[in-house]
Amino acid sequence: MAGSLAAALATSVAGVPSIAHAAGGDGVHKLALGDLQITILSDGVLNVPTRLLNRDMNSATIEAALGEAGSASGQVQYGVNIVLVRSGSELVLIDAGAGGTWEPTAGKLADRLATAGIDPGTITKVVITHGHPDHLWGLVDEFDDSPRFANAQHIMPAPELDYWRKVSVETLPERTQGVAAGAKRVIATVGERLAAAAPDAEILPGIAFLATPGHTPGHCSVRISGGAHGLIVTADTLFHPHVSFAYPEWQPAADMDGAQAVASRRRLLDMAAADGLQLASYHLPFPGLGRVERRGAAYRWLSARA
Repeated sequence: MAGSLAAALATSVAGVPSIAHAAGGDGVHKLALGDLQITILSDGVLNVPTRLLNRDMNSATIEAALGEAGSASGQVQYGVNIVLVRSGSELVLIDAGAGGTWEPTAGKLADRLATAGIDPGTITKVVITHGHPDHLWGLVDEFDDSPRFANAQHIMPAPELDYWRKVSVETLPERTQGVAAGAKRVIATVGERLAAAAPDAEILPGIAFLATPGHTPGHCSVRISGGAHGLIVTADTLFHPHVSFAYPEWQPAADMDGAQAVASRRRLLDMAAADGLQLASYHLPFPGLGRVERRGAAYRWLSARA
């Protein structure tokens, strides 16, 4: 079941003065953004059939597009990149990964935190961008079903939390019933620790939700201000280092409202290109950092670690 549910779901740029990188081959990548210390942690990877990159196209067309980037195959690999922000006394985790019951290649967050020397008990806030398993299920320890971040306030966009709380599992297609049931289970386990926030709410000074609905009804990215250039944690607005940019109008099978997701993607990419923002993408190759430039009606990904 996990594999089928998960399936549903090149140029280097110079760093700007306010951003200093520290590469990590151990799934831990650190950078400074003004006064903020940011750590990107790899939760592992998800293996996704290429046919799911566009719900309306045949596999041959999708493979041809991937061939433009030299990556044609029957399967693509999504990174799972989790951002941790230290701001003064606050330690903010943005999304919680897949946990240990989703995919055997993911659910590595606990190990990465240990590698980085971070006690889960010191995390003060956990921000959840949306309710899909690879973002939400890591909130709960799979061994004893207890909240993994016991001392943290948990925050989720209000429209997203409302959707997963109210949705009737039995009314959904069979392939997504497990996703909804899992979301309900985790949300109930976290209980009163989980608060709802507006899709444009400020989480901390300089850290705010950015509404990017479509992938799910209340899906949000997170905008972080710091130094000369800010950073957007894109959540699932982007999904592939070539397709998401060269073909921003494509509608992956995991997007619940494909047209709305396209509009959110274009809006985010236009903002990032115009303002020179760095992006931290959840599903691009680790650590998912880079910038974007306009290319006519499309865009181009500029990886910070080519």
